[in-house]
Formats: sequence, structure tokens, C-alpha cells
Amino acid sequence: MLPQSWRRRAATAVTFVTVIHALAAITLLILLCGVSEDWWFSAALGYLPRAPYLWFSLAAIPALLLRRWGQAGVNVLCGLLIAGPVMGLCAPLSDRDGSPVTADSFLVLSCNIQNGDADLPKLLAEFEALRPDVAVLQEVQRGGEVLAEYFAGWNTVHIGEYWVSSRFPIEFVEQCAPEVSRRSTAMLCAIDTPAGRILVCDVHFNTARYGLTGLRWHSVLTGAGVEDLRWQQWERRLESEATLKFVDEHAGLPTLVIGDFNTPTSSSLFSDVWGGWQSAFDTSGRGYGYTSPCNTGRLWPPNTPWLRIDHILCDAGWRVHAAGIGRTNGSDHRLVWSRISLRTAEQPRVVPVVQNGRRD
Repeated sequence: MLPQSWRRRAATAVTFVTVIHALAAITLLILLCGVSEDWWFSAALGYLPRAPYLWFSLAAIPALLLRRWGQAGVNVLCGLLIAGPVMGLCAPLSDRDGSPVTADSFLVLSCNIQNGDADLPKLLAEFEALRPDVAVLQEVQRGGEVLAEYFAGWNTVHIGEYWVSSRFPIEFVEQCAPEVSRRSTAMLCAIDTPAGRILVCDVHFNTARYGLTGLRWHSVLTGAGVEDLRWQQWERRLESEATLKFVDEHAGLPTLVIGDFNTPTSSSLFSDVWGGWQSAFDTSGRGYGYTSPCNTGRLWPPNTPWLRIDHILCDAGWRVHAAGIGRTNGSDHRLVWSRISLRTAEQPRVVPVVQNGRRD
């Protein structure tokens, strides 16, 4: 039994931590889910790990021991707030689409393979377990020989860093290379599925890391690196808008936009540009779905990503039946997958233009 003076001091400390915890949880919710990338500081917070904020919730333990039930409840509620919306938990109560899996559904998979520099065989083992019908890959400047052997017999388009393999006939359509990016941000292909022709856009946008690395602990006071971050955020928004315009210019068929967006769906940059598209994981995924970074340094556990920046986006022509992520660190990104089907199953079958669309 603690002396009365010690109990008073402990109660004061618990009260102080509880107030700080409540203010921090509400502030984080506003900054990360509201302000987001509209302010450089909250943009920077959005790309840092969020799980460490849960440490504050441990204040509920001494509050319970001291029988401070109200304070314990506040700390638990703040912990749930952080573990839920702040950390980006996806927990749909049911399949929003509510439709059964149909015979013409197929599985699409996407992964930034890091040029095969990590452990490409480990990734391919995951591919084999999932048995996708369409594989959409990024960063394939190297590792193409191994992929070509694995996807032998498939229909493949490979241009630059972009690679799309399909069990169905495939045709290259066009690349997107916005002037602001000085690089290709997307490759568009047409695929003739059993239910009809679709468009698949393989995307890879610039990472926020280039702007974030210039920030320092004193940036709030000195402004160090802030202008560079703002400039880079502006460029990222422009390249995303240009890519959306590119996709819209080819509208007319059910479309998927898939790949490494380097932006979480909670970001205002993402929602402003891609908010009209259905995210497969947000619709039917469970958990956090973090995909990157998998291969980190000594300060963070390996294969423990903290950002969901790889996405499968669908337009209104699709039903999403299931979605998930990979488990291994065969790349610095985990793969993402989704089982989907066309809403308009009555679409007429299109005669394929290209029987084997392999381009290297």
C-alpha cells in the first residue's frame, strides 16, 4: 500500500498524462485525417510510424490501479482513437458491395518489386500461392529475366519499369509522361477478360521521401527544408492530376488504376485527386494493410511496414469481393491483391486485337 502522499503524486501524474494523451489524440486526428498534406508539418507526420503513439495508452494501467476509473476510460478511448482512424484501420462491418463472387471474377495483384534487389524468389512464391490472373508490377528495370521465366506462357507487356502479365490477351495502349515528372508515371494496357475488355493502368508516382529528407528537428522554428518539401508536394500533386487526366482521356471501358501511389488513402493529396475511385482495400480489406517500407534499418523491426501506399483502384464498373496484402519482405513493398468482377456481365465479348502482347 502506497503512502497517501505518494498516491496523491501518482494521481497528479496520471491526470497530467491523461490530459496530454487526450489533447495529443485529438490533435493527431485533426492533423492526419483532416489537415493532412495541406500543411507541411501534418504532411510530414503522415509519413511517420503512428503505432508509437499508442504508448500513451499505458497510462490507463496506473489509473486503474489508483481506481481513477474516468481517467482510465479516457486513456482507453484515446488509444482506440489512435488504433482506429489515426492509424488507418480498415474494419468494414460487411462487404459494401454485398454481391457474391461470380464465375467470371478474377484476381489482380500488384507489387513494386524493387528491381528484384531484395528477394524476388520469395515474392514469386507469394504469387504462386495467390494464383493471380493479372499481375501488375513496378520497378522492373532489373529482374526481368526471372519474371519472364515465371510468366512464360502468359501475355505480357513490359516497357521501362512497368510490367503487366495476364492470363488473358493483352494490348499496350499508351504511356503517360507528364512534363512535371520528367519520367513516365503510368502505362495503360487493354485486357480482354472473359467478361469483356477492360483497361489497366500501371502507375508509380514519386515518393514523398525526397522532400521529407530535407526537414530537421528544428524546422518548425527555422523553416529548414520546408520550401523544398512544399515544392515537392506541389510536383507530386501535379503528376497525380496529369495521370488522372491521362486515364480520363481513355475512358469508355471499365478501368483499374493499380500500383505504387506512394501516398496513403488518408492523405488529402490522394483524396483530392483519386477520391472518386473505389479503393479495393478500403472496400473489402481488413486491418491496416500497410505495404511499405518492409526493409528498414536498425531503428524499426524488419518486415513491419507502417504505410499503405500501394493501391488497387476501381471505377464504378467493378465489384470488389475481397482484398488483402502479402506477408513477406521479398521487396521493400508488400504486394496487394484483390478479387474483382465486372458489374456488367452482359458486356459483349471483344475479339482480341493482339494474341500475345509481349513487348520488351
